Amino acid sequence: MEKCVYCGKALPENKLMAKVHTRSFGVCCETCREQTERYVRMDKRFKTALYLLVFAGGLGFLISAFFGGDGPLHMIGAYIGQLIAGLAFVAFPYPISSFETFHAMSIRRVTGITRLVGLALSLSAVVLMILTVRAAV
Repeated sequence: MEKCVYCGKALPENKLMAKVHTRSFGVCCETCREQTERYVRMDKRFKTALYLLVFAGGLGFLISAFFGGDGPLHMIGAYIGQLIAGLAFVAFPYPISSFETFHAMSIRRVTGITRLVGLALSLSAVVLMILTVRAAV
């Protein structure tokens, strides 16, 4: 059974097609077609920003972890890096590099999971920063 790449519902007999680069994917309705094409445009526009922010966050984490020193605040840079990466996932939920992935999991679901992971990373980073600063005082 084929599913809509945007919402994940079963495709009707008279499915619509959403253009994704050089291919087309089946969608269940006009709204899902528009949302799929919008997602593709936003993905093209912001995927590099997502990857750069995640890379910068990871770099901040590594620098802090290896070169942060011995004081109680030595991991604060790591938590800032984690916060940057988490906020990047919330703001730019475009982690998929191949649109064939949406046959297994819908765009709506990927977006939701990506934002949930970003929120978890962000909140845990804030909590860790608060705990670190409190321990240093």
